[in-house]
Amino acid sequence: MKYENFNDAEALKIAINVEEEGLEFYSILMKNTRDNRVKEIFSKLASDEKEHLAHFQKAYLEITSPTSTVPGFEDYTVDLYLKYLVDTGIFTQKGEARRLAAEIKTDIEALKIGIQAEKDSILYYTEAAKNTKYEAGRKTFEQLVNEEKKHVKLLAEQMKELKKTIA
Repeated sequence: MKYENFNDAEALKIAINVEEEGLEFYSILMKNTRDNRVKEIFSKLASDEKEHLAHFQKAYLEITSPTSTVPGFEDYTVDLYLKYLVDTGIFTQKGEARRLAAEIKTDIEALKIGIQAEKDSILYYTEAAKNTKYEAGRKTFEQLVNEEKKHVKLLAEQMKELKKTIA
């Protein structure tokens, strides 16, 4: 996705895509991983991503509703950092989750990609929260930053445990 300018509605659409891709990624991995604890974690994360998706969809519908009084289509200039976050994020492109999941050979690889995806989400949501003019959208981004941080911790702890059993 290439942006020179975008608005709050577009920022939410990107977040919706990130959550859809995350949901697909974790759903595929919960079926493909070997370790039962890793399966449980991916199942929980898939459920969480579904909830996150609903939050962003609700905010998007509010901002794009014909009766909305929220100025969601006011363009603002995107600084290069935010553009690069979108352009280089793991789950900002449709179909990326499925492609990545197909390439994973081990549970540790799956956990590493999950950690990176969560970090990408944290970075994007943090910057989107700073740039959005829509109060409910800003709060949603901020709330989900905290959720994604919990996901990083969960994945990292499981990776550490899994590495112990392999060593």
